[in-house]
Amino acid sequence: MDGTGTTDPPPYDQINRPVPAAYPHQQTPTADPFKSASLHTQEPPSLQTTVIVTSPQVGPDPTTIICPSCRATVVTRLEYETTTKTHLCAGLLCLFLCWPCAFVPYCSTACRDANHYCPNCGSFIGTYRK
Repeated sequence: MDGTGTTDPPPYDQINRPVPAAYPHQQTPTADPFKSASLHTQEPPSLQTTVIVTSPQVGPDPTTIICPSCRATVVTRLEYETTTKTHLCAGLLCLFLCWPCAFVPYCSTACRDANHYCPNCGSFIGTYRK
C-alpha cells in the first residue's frame, strides 16, 4: 500500500492468466512471408451490367410506352393536376373583371399538368408540365 490507501497492482509475472492482445482482431502471420514467394493468381472480376432506368418522355396526350414497372406495352392513363399556374390564370381573369370566366382554367387542360400512369399496374410514369 502507498500513502493514499490504495494497493499497487501485482506485477505481470504474478498474473496466472494470459494477457489479451491489444488488438484482438489483428492476427499475427503464422509463416514468414519471405520464405515462400509463390504467386497467387485470381480470376478477373466478372463484368456486371448496370441498367439505368430513366423516366420516359411523355407529352400532353396519352402515350404508348413500355411500363418500367410491369414491362407491358400500354397507352398511358392521364390525370390532370391543378398547379400554381392554374391558380394564377384564374386570379388574372378575376383581376381583369372577367370573374365569370375564372373557372375556365380549372376545366381546361391547358393550365394543368398531365400525370401519366400505367393502366395495367397503376404505377406513375411521368409528368408533362405545361
